[in-house]
Amino acid sequence: MIKIVIFFIIISTVANCNISGKNPEIFSSNYKKKISSDSGTYLAANFYISKGDAYKARKILEKNTNNPKLLQLKFFSNLVSGEFEVANKISNLLASNFAKNDLYYYPQYIINIKKNKFKENFNLFQKSRLNKGLNGLSPLINLWISNSQNKPTSILNEDKQKISIYELLILENFHKSKSLKKIANKIYETENLNNNDVLFLAGFYFRLNDFQKFNNIIQTKLSNQFDKEFIINNFSFKNNIYFKIPSLHTILASKLYNNSILNNQQNENSYFYQKILLEMSIYLCPNLDISKYSLAELYSLEKTNKLALKKLKSISSDSFFFLPSNLKTMSIIKSLNKENDYENLLFSNFKIWPNNKYILYKLATYYKTKKQYRESIKIYKKIIDIYGESDRDLFLYASNLDKIGKWEQAKTLLLNLLKRNPKDTYTLNYVSYKLALKEQDLDFALSLIKQALAIDPENGFFLDTLGWVEFKRKNYNKAVFFLEKSISILPRSSEILDHLGDCYLMLNRKKEAVFEWRKAIKYEIDANIITNIQAKLKRYE
Repeated sequence: MIKIVIFFIIISTVANCNISGKNPEIFSSNYKKKISSDSGTYLAANFYISKGDAYKARKILEKNTNNPKLLQLKFFSNLVSGEFEVANKISNLLASNFAKNDLYYYPQYIINIKKNKFKENFNLFQKSRLNKGLNGLSPLINLWISNSQNKPTSILNEDKQKISIYELLILENFHKSKSLKKIANKIYETENLNNNDVLFLAGFYFRLNDFQKFNNIIQTKLSNQFDKEFIINNFSFKNNIYFKIPSLHTILASKLYNNSILNNQQNENSYFYQKILLEMSIYLCPNLDISKYSLAELYSLEKTNKLALKKLKSISSDSFFFLPSNLKTMSIIKSLNKENDYENLLFSNFKIWPNNKYILYKLATYYKTKKQYRESIKIYKKIIDIYGESDRDLFLYASNLDKIGKWEQAKTLLLNLLKRNPKDTYTLNYVSYKLALKEQDLDFALSLIKQALAIDPENGFFLDTLGWVEFKRKNYNKAVFFLEKSISILPRSSEILDHLGDCYLMLNRKKEAVFEWRKAIKYEIDANIITNIQAKLKRYE
């Protein structure tokens, strides 16, 4: 809701400005009639813009209009959807008839960069406050110009505290790569690089023929969402923008992408500027797939899933971002409850990337939801074999062993996990609860859940476990106390309601027990559990 409000503020700021009267044809006395006749168009376009779908708004507003409010919407819809030439034509008219809005200069600015008209952009900076979202571009352009004019570059001084990856790539266009290796090493050692920057840095070392460092960067600094082996084996692919020394446009496009990330961190409630910056980056470098991927993420967050899927589909199968785009597509398809489509996509991706961690997690989860626990165990074992014994993976592996009746084996793994990490609250809770269910070593179960609650005392699930342990220890009054506290935190948990009902029964509070069981059935989805509760109701109602 906040995003929508922000956008309307931007719109209204422009819409409510005083009309200068410089264009009498458009801003004539017939103005009100035109607004009235175009009100349907205005409302429809406004609706889609508020939903984050500037593309649909743009289509609605395609026809020529003299209505100033429609022109404003037309400008914003074209700006946000990356139609900068169209947006620029409209902005010239708007800028002359309304109080100045910095956004009116954005299309012209990016068009000038595309055409290498850097002097014209200096004048735009004088007129406006374009630094919002575009900060850092001018120094890069100036560095490029000074080097192209053979002017001394002070940035090469080793004493300079910080040199960005983008400055490095600009210098590489004018200096031998070997002379820049110290700078690159410093960036490698000190900078927190995003995936795009990692690939550019890897490309730098590839061009140096330092394949050891190239491989290391890909393997250690790149997210597991990428097909690392494919990247390493196909890095010299001619369409790979990271292979050759990048052009100025590619470097500036990457900086715009980076600025979009910073903009999100500073103003996480608005995707408006982010979309503009990302579309600008694609305009300068159409092969910058990370910007397409990021746009898809934004559209997915706004629930404009068709746009998100369209952006993801535009990423080609030979792109390094093909795997991340497929993972994102799967998440969107799953959120839309398209089970058959999700299943087909999952298994087709597994055939392509049989060892990718994210694919394997999704496959293991799929098998778990289908209660095919033996299959999920195989997948978790594969993850451990490839990626090592992380706490999370060992827990998932052990808990699935428990699902197929191998409790003793699972318990051994989980207790070893607790020796390694005694403050793992979820493992403490899991082991305690399972021991209570099986009525094994209840004193030990009590000590485990108390350790978990000492770390997280208001956790409703942990309180339920403590209540259930006390129930199994026949301390029913204590059990009721903790179960009632638990249900106050998690009032719709069918399991806790069922436990509380059982506890009331043992205290001869049958009416209260029946009441809790009825509520438990209301929230329960497992047919077997419902049947068990119904049997209790039949007996005690």
